[in-house]
Amino acid sequence: MKTNNILMILIILTFAGATWLITENHDLKSREIDMMDKWFHMEEDLSDMQVEIFDMKTQMNRIESLIDEMAIDYSDTNTVNYN
Repeated sequence: MKTNNILMILIILTFAGATWLITENHDLKSREIDMMDKWFHMEEDLSDMQVEIFDMKTQMNRIESLIDEMAIDYSDTNTVNYN
């Protein structure tokens, strides 16, 4: 009888341990999936930022070229012809 009780206790503990391991594994996988999702979202955000930075650089180049053209035009109007 005592052997049966010990065996029953061992079976219950084994089942409880297996259940705990399955639950922990599920939680770990869930957290891992969440982290991967966050990582992919960060990569998407970074690629969007890179595109925005490229667009800003393009706009800055256009503005600089317009300023250069305006400076050339302004310098042309300020030249005094003494003839």
